[in-house]
Amino acid sequence: MTTARYRPTWDLALDPLVSCKLCLGEYPVEQMTTIAQCQCIFCTLCLKQYVELLIKEGLETAISCPDAACPKQGHLQENEIECMVAAEIMQRYKKLQFEREVLFDPCRTWCPASTCQAVCQLQDVGLQTPQPVQCKACRMEFCSTCKASWHPGQGCPETMPITFLPGETSAAFKMEEDDAPIKRCPKCSKGDDDPLPT
Repeated sequence: MTTARYRPTWDLALDPLVSCKLCLGEYPVEQMTTIAQCQCIFCTLCLKQYVELLIKEGLETAISCPDAACPKQGHLQENEIECMVAAEIMQRYKKLQFEREVLFDPCRTWCPASTCQAVCQLQDVGLQTPQPVQCKACRMEFCSTCKASWHPGQGCPETMPITFLPGETSAAFKMEEDDAPIKRCPKCSKGDDDPLPT
């Protein structure tokens, strides 16, 4: 026969259960984590899963409080994240942060070569027009705006209209009669664009 241990009511008052806003479960304070910036509290397991999901999906580099109604709209600090996740997930988080910093830094850009992952410095930061950038790692010279090979005196390909010289055609825009998406009727040889007999 097993007997349940009796806990006096004053002992229960010292060990209150706290509700998690994510899973709605109630847990002792030892199983909860408080976000330092906003003081919102969640069960450690839920918060860990939330943080890991955001990092694995690469959705955010500033991980916000999971409570949509958080009055302070807090964010988790890097040391809080580091205590929660495995080393390889933390490494991914730091990589995502670095990539975002480079993306929004007007002084730096990524080398567009597929085999190179170098970060390149722009020569003249104040210049709003395209400028040549040379990657120090692979020596490729490219345009700071469109990332194509450097094209002095020409506009970027993205802003250049598609034009053909007289008599010139492009295979992408050429359509043979046999390649037409509208098939002719095998009985009357009429297509969708032909007028119907009245």
